[in-house]
This record gives sequence, C-alpha cells and structure tokens, in this order.
Amino acid sequence: MEIIVPILTPFNEKGEIDGEKVKTHVENLLRKGVDIIFVNGTTGVGPALSKDEKRKMLDYVLDVTNKVIFQVGSLNMKEVLELVNYANEKDLIAVASYPPFYFSIPKDFIVKYFKEICKASKHPVYLYNYPGATGKDVDVNLAKEIDCIKGVKDTNPDFAHTIRYKELGIKTYNGLENLAIASLSILDGTVVGAGNYMPELFSQLREYIKAGDMRKALDLQLKIDEIDGTTIPYGKISSMYYLVKELQGYDVGVPRPPMYPLEENKAKELVEKVRKIWNKSE
Repeated sequence: MEIIVPILTPFNEKGEIDGEKVKTHVENLLRKGVDIIFVNGTTGVGPALSKDEKRKMLDYVLDVTNKVIFQVGSLNMKEVLELVNYANEKDLIAVASYPPFYFSIPKDFIVKYFKEICKASKHPVYLYNYPGATGKDVDVNLAKEIDCIKGVKDTNPDFAHTIRYKELGIKTYNGLENLAIASLSILDGTVVGAGNYMPELFSQLREYIKAGDMRKALDLQLKIDEIDGTTIPYGKISSMYYLVKELQGYDVGVPRPPMYPLEENKAKELVEKVRKIWNKSE
C-alpha cells in the first residue's frame, strides 16, 4: 500500500530550481505519510528539464531521503545512459523511464531502449507507461519481451490494463488519482500527482482501506476526485504550486513555461473553489 508522489519541481522567478524549496516539500510529504518520491516525472515536468536539472532534482531529494525512483527518460539515448550512470553512484530504490515518444518507431526499438537501460543500471528498472502522453503503450506483452522490468507505473484509465502487469511478478502501480482506492486495495500502491498538495487525504484513504471501512474510503475518494477535477481548467500542474501554498502552508515557487503561472484572479478563483471542497465534512 505504498503512496508515491511524483514531486513537482520548484522554480524561482528566473526559472531556476530552488533546492531549499525541494527539500522543504519532500520533508512535508514524508511527514504526511508519503512513502516514495518519484523524481522528474510528468508532474515534475521531467521532459522539460535539462540533464543537469534532472541531476540537481535527484540530489536535492536525496539530501532528505533515499526512498526515490529516478525518472531518466529522454529522446537522447546518450543522456539517458549518463543519467543512469549518475544514479548508479546513488542509494535509491529504482530508475524509471517512459518509452521514446514523438517518433514513430517499431516495438523492437522500444525493447532495445529498455534493455540498454537495464544493462547499464545497477538499480532495478521501472517502466513508466503513459500512453496518453507518449503515444506508446508498453503493455504487459511488450514488457515480457523487454524481460528486465522490475516495476511499472501505469498511468492508464483502464485498470484491467494495469492489473495485468502483476502476471510478471513486478511492483505495480496505477498513476491516476481517481483510481487510488483501487490501486491501494489491489496493487502495490498508487502514484498520485495530487499528493503534492493533499498527501494527508491519500494517507487517510489508505488507513480507511486498511481498517476495512470502504464506505469512508469511497467518500474520501470522491472528495479527492472533486478537488482534482477542479484543477483541470486551470492546468493541473500549474495549479499545484498554488494549492501546495494554500493547503500545505509553504511556498514551492512558481511553474515554468510552458506550464505558465496563473493570472492572479484565476489563482484566487482556483484556491477558493478547492478550499470550499477541502473544508467539507472536516
């Protein structure tokens, strides 16, 4: 029943990563019941970070905890392997990667890509499967061909698709907030970007499930869904920076384009809507 949060990347007004804000954020997440930090994922705008920025994010997080999955995916294979080698020098749980995106490539190229990562890595290699973003679905059959994957984060609304990875005997997580109740109940845990600003709700959800109080668990899942859904028109990733400050009480900087900061009136509107839902039944 692990709760994994793909940490957002705190930027200052110059677009530089603020290491102290990273550490403050990680400390709070762990204190609120998060088990593992996923570094340089979608929520952390991993595809928009430079190689050096990805390394910095890893180091800042490792200053606080070694409960880390380090996402190394890139369209530049040389960079991928350099990040894997950098991770080899660190104490962490695993490295992860999405498949090569944008280009139309045959499936055997995807297999070769992951096999290269596995060969280079001293750590377990996890698959980050997000077909909605990458246009590539590395399903259980393709994962079998790769034959070295030790875990998977499947960001997929088809929960049956996620469950099938359990056939491989690997760590299996779904990456959607609205499936957290199912992921915590059936899989090895959940990976939730919204955990950046409401980690205590996911921790409470886990406690309800452990206690067998599924009525309360369902009610809380619906509350999570309502809050998460409220952020969509404002941009889910950009919204997180404002909601961490509002709900967790500290500053995590600002988003960096193409994840633009919200206009003042929009930010205020978002916070008021979410706070109203947050305060329900408290």
